[in-house]
Amino acid sequence: MTKEQQRFAIAEACGWKNADHPDVMQFKQGWTMPERWCMDPKGVLRLNHDRPDYLNDLNAMHEAEKVLWDTGKAMEFTNQLVGIVCSARGFRWDKGTPDDRLMCLSHATAAQRAEAFLRTLNLWIE
Repeated sequence: MTKEQQRFAIAEACGWKNADHPDVMQFKQGWTMPERWCMDPKGVLRLNHDRPDYLNDLNAMHEAEKVLWDTGKAMEFTNQLVGIVCSARGFRWDKGTPDDRLMCLSHATAAQRAEAFLRTLNLWIE
């Protein structure tokens, strides 16, 4: 997936609506460049570039991860994140101490968290 595809997929999972969503389209009739608009989870029309930068912003990913808690998928997310982070660091989970494991997870980047989020919700495309 491209970074933009990842960003849009996470945003949609968090309640953002794309330009082609009926709730967004009803407001944009007759507008020039209507494809540049989306709707945030509160129902406010926004430009596409206003969506959170999930792949570079840990605060944005923290907010996105709340969706997983609400759907009971937090542990699955953690398991996905473990695989991604350990692989990136060349670390074998089964060989580390509990402290090693915690350190490994606590240093996960926003991009790694974004990938784990998308994989947890079966939204990741190879």
